[in-house]
Amino acid sequence: MDDHGGGGLMERRGSRWRLVFAGLEGAVVAAAGTGFVMGGSALAEAGGACGSASGPCPPGTAAMLATGFVGLVVAIVLFIVVFLSDGPKMGRLVTTVVCCALALPVSLLGFDRLQGPPSVSPAWSAPADRPTLTKALAVWQDGGTVVRVRADRFDAYRARTGEAAWTLEAPPRKSVCAASQAVDGLAAVGYGTDPAPCDQLAAVDLRTGRELWRKDGVRPSVLELAGPETLVALDGERIAAFGLRDGAPAWTASPTAGCGFRALSASAARVVAAEYCATADPAAGTGTTWLRAFGPTGAALWRTDLGAANEPTTLAVLAADPPTVRLTERGDRGINAVLSFAAADGAPRATIPVSSADYELTSLRELYAPFRLRPVRPAAVVGDLFVAAATRPGDRDSRFVLAHSLTDGSRAWARVPDGKVLAVAAAPDGPLVVTERGRNLNAVHRLDGTDGRTVERTDLRRAFLYSTPWLGRTDDRYVFVNEDGTTYSRPALGVPRR
Repeated sequence: MDDHGGGGLMERRGSRWRLVFAGLEGAVVAAAGTGFVMGGSALAEAGGACGSASGPCPPGTAAMLATGFVGLVVAIVLFIVVFLSDGPKMGRLVTTVVCCALALPVSLLGFDRLQGPPSVSPAWSAPADRPTLTKALAVWQDGGTVVRVRADRFDAYRARTGEAAWTLEAPPRKSVCAASQAVDGLAAVGYGTDPAPCDQLAAVDLRTGRELWRKDGVRPSVLELAGPETLVALDGERIAAFGLRDGAPAWTASPTAGCGFRALSASAARVVAAEYCATADPAAGTGTTWLRAFGPTGAALWRTDLGAANEPTTLAVLAADPPTVRLTERGDRGINAVLSFAAADGAPRATIPVSSADYELTSLRELYAPFRLRPVRPAAVVGDLFVAAATRPGDRDSRFVLAHSLTDGSRAWARVPDGKVLAVAAAPDGPLVVTERGRNLNAVHRLDGTDGRTVERTDLRRAFLYSTPWLGRTDDRYVFVNEDGTTYSRPALGVPRR
């Protein structure tokens, strides 16, 4: 009697434990199944391979797949314990199904958190470029219209919908060989017969897609707009200014005797040009590099020695407000820095070295930059800050964003914005940074200019950004323009802002 009672008690206890294991079986099946599905989906978005040479995996992929595999093993063990043992099975099956249903939303929520913020897909993308060797040379934006400049034509897109706003063909047998920035719906271009230099100058209305005027006899190699009324060209050896709306000559400026202009930038307040003066023996590669400023009417304002004793290998005026120069001097011990100057008198303000003990501004060391006529690099002048992608010594990818003061050269802040930095762009409310978080996964961060923290973030998938894109912004869209839109990337695409 006692033995029979003891056996019944053990039977009841075993049955209760099997119900507990049945519930656990349901929860494990939910977690494993969710891990396999969501991890597999993330892997598919990454192109079927990630990690190591294939690029970083989407966030949470490894954890989700690991949960799926481990959960599968545990589920098999629990199945043997629960369903291959003696006793009624219906109660255990109901318990498994109920617990699986209860655990499923918890698993979805947990893995969703692992994947980070919700991402968006492009709202539109432009058709692939043809012919296949076509590359964009520059990009303009006028409000809700973005214009992609090719050698043979200009393609304008509506930023919200991606529909074609207008197309303007270059003159017959002419190619676009110079391009200004866009100001107040206008831009200037130079035309030439490749491979000869530019021999025509024109202005384009970005709101209608029409040329305002075109003139011969001008040889523009560099074009800048000095506000909405004046364009400035590096015309052969001299600087020449014209009325932007009618092409009427305004003023000219010649280089200092024995010198030549090398770079140019302009704003409504001033025109800033860099000139190099070789010594008596040009073959020696020695000389002096100067920065000159002119007023809106062409009056000389100031001239400042940049401090280089050798010929520069890189010389670019990055901004006119404040005057900012990128200079690399020939020789191992030469200047290799970003320099800024006072707008009023040209007095030196800041020297920002490209290489330091803890960081390297890799965006400034690369020889090639996309969009040849208006180069785009992951670096920008944002107010009184110079913001650029950077890397630690020994690292391969740029995963840091550094801001330096253009007032005194001090480091304002450094940030790690979750991924490889592809682009840095200036905006009135702070720098915009594009990162690659994983294969086919990107993010756009709007940073606070004072401390570099992210104040707005949009995660996107399947944008196919493989190199430094041009980035523009409207009230509800980010617009990316790729230099090469013929194969893996589209010429332009629009992404909803979050």
